[in-house]
Amino acid sequence: MSKRQWLEISEYVCLGLTVLGTIAATVTQQVVYAAVPLSLSIALNLANRPRFNYSQSQQQIEQLQASFQTTTDKFYQVQETMDTSNQRLQQIEAWKQQLNQLIDHKIELSLLKVITEINQFPQQIQNINHRLNELDNSLKNLQQQIHQQGEKLNIIQEIQSEVLQINQKMQKIEEIETSWKNWSEINQQELAELRENQKHQSLEFTQLNHQLADLNSRCENMAHSIHKLNQAFATQVEEFDQVKQNQNSENYRFNDIFDSINQSLTVLDTSFDALITFDSLIRPLEKANQSNSQTVENPTVNVEFNQAVTTTSGSEDNTEKLVFVGTLKGHEYKVSSVAFSPDGKILASGSDDKTIKIWDLTTQQHRTLEGHQDSAWTGGINSVAFSPDGKILASGSNDKTIKLWDVNTGIEIFTFTGHEDKVNSVVFSPLGKILASGSLDKTVKIWSLEQGKEIYSFKGHQDDVLCVAFSPDGKLLASCGGSNDKTIKILQLAENKVRTLTALTVTSDWFAGGINALAFSSDGKILASAGNDKTIKLWDVETGQEIKVFTGHFNHVCSVAFSPNSQILASASKDKTVKLWVVDSGEEISSVKCADDAVYAVAFSPDGRVLAAGSGDKTITLFPCE
Repeated sequence: MSKRQWLEISEYVCLGLTVLGTIAATVTQQVVYAAVPLSLSIALNLANRPRFNYSQSQQQIEQLQASFQTTTDKFYQVQETMDTSNQRLQQIEAWKQQLNQLIDHKIELSLLKVITEINQFPQQIQNINHRLNELDNSLKNLQQQIHQQGEKLNIIQEIQSEVLQINQKMQKIEEIETSWKNWSEINQQELAELRENQKHQSLEFTQLNHQLADLNSRCENMAHSIHKLNQAFATQVEEFDQVKQNQNSENYRFNDIFDSINQSLTVLDTSFDALITFDSLIRPLEKANQSNSQTVENPTVNVEFNQAVTTTSGSEDNTEKLVFVGTLKGHEYKVSSVAFSPDGKILASGSDDKTIKIWDLTTQQHRTLEGHQDSAWTGGINSVAFSPDGKILASGSNDKTIKLWDVNTGIEIFTFTGHEDKVNSVVFSPLGKILASGSLDKTVKIWSLEQGKEIYSFKGHQDDVLCVAFSPDGKLLASCGGSNDKTIKILQLAENKVRTLTALTVTSDWFAGGINALAFSSDGKILASAGNDKTIKLWDVETGQEIKVFTGHFNHVCSVAFSPNSQILASASKDKTVKLWVVDSGEEISSVKCADDAVYAVAFSPDGRVLAAGSGDKTITLFPCE
């Protein structure tokens, strides 16, 4: 290697030593460790740069001096920082010594306190032992007292058991007294009813005695006539023999004999007519004596036949089908519900006059059932429904109750209570084992006829429940709400699920009012609803979609009913008309004004031949639908 290369290597070594010297000077605070390598580095740098001119060397020296001055300034700053740090370390060391002294002092005080407390332990242990001995004595005394108290408690428990038995006996005595009082009251009522029945029966028996006396006299007359007839026959036989002997001469006489025979037969026919009249009089009396019902009257049905007043119709060719109208009169206020019995022979009606009337359409007689009490506002029977076997009639009223009636006797069988407001609608299940009801208290309740109690309560509506309806298979129960609810709820009884039917368009007038009535088709696939928007809507039960809308009424639609074959739908409205619609096409085929007031209820007979409509003019209108 040449000399110049050695100088360059020495220069780099001095630069490295300069860096190390700077670090050593910073730590040891000795500037010489950095100044000596730096001077050697500068000298070697000058020796290795002979090729530069003086000006360049002078600039480099100045730059190097500036760098050296900067390094020196930084070194002094670091030295000042180190001095400050040393001062803080010395102060921290002084604080540490003070803290150690305090800790030692506290430890000495704590040790003195612990030693003092340890010296006091034997005395405290003696006090504790003394207290434990006193506690043992107290526990022994307490055990003795508890033992004594236990004996007393046993005696008290025996006394309490005896007192409970005495109270139970007293309760039984009170129950017996209450039942005795109730029984006495019932007996007094029954005695009063029996006395009234005896009075009626005495009057009836008096009439019957008169009729029997009349019958006896008629029987005597008939016996006398028969005796005369026998005598006449004997005479006629003799005369007939004479006639045989002399037929030609006795022709006129023979004719006279036959005339007398005809007269005798006429008398005999009259006697038999009297017997038939007596039998017709006796049968209603027997029925009245067998019935112990609350019927008020049993008059002949007041049926008047008038010509129907036809109004607008979608098909003028079919309006002549509703020609003659029969009117049942007897209620004192509007008729709010009508229902046919399963055999179609009986029509039941509920009215705001708080009565139910049973109309026998075959004998043209009716009975009145009373038992519902009036509520705080006006109103009475809102809904009536027959059981599937036709033996029981259910009625829902403003008195918040549902009553069951024996159709044959008119006796009140049972009363369901549980609704907090008036009952708007009642309906039997297809099997007749349960009954559903809708009320102003916004609930739908299901009642068991076998258990005689409420078994389910549905609280899904936001307003009055105006109508309830079972599907034909009994698996679905539909209910509809008032103006603040505007929905149809379909309760799937087996799955305990609820579906809600709503209109497809929010702008529909259907949202402006509630839904008043519901009806399932015979196959259970279609549900009809009647609303305050003056329309009837058909719904697909499976999908919940709206199928058709029937328009034509000019006021609220109060009731709808399918014909037995579900081909015809009847509707009743406050516009005083009853309309018939074809279900498949939605065509209005008939419109009849059958009342002088709003029509609130409509029902088909089981054979579909008769339609009954209850109206606000206190009448029930019957007209054929064939």
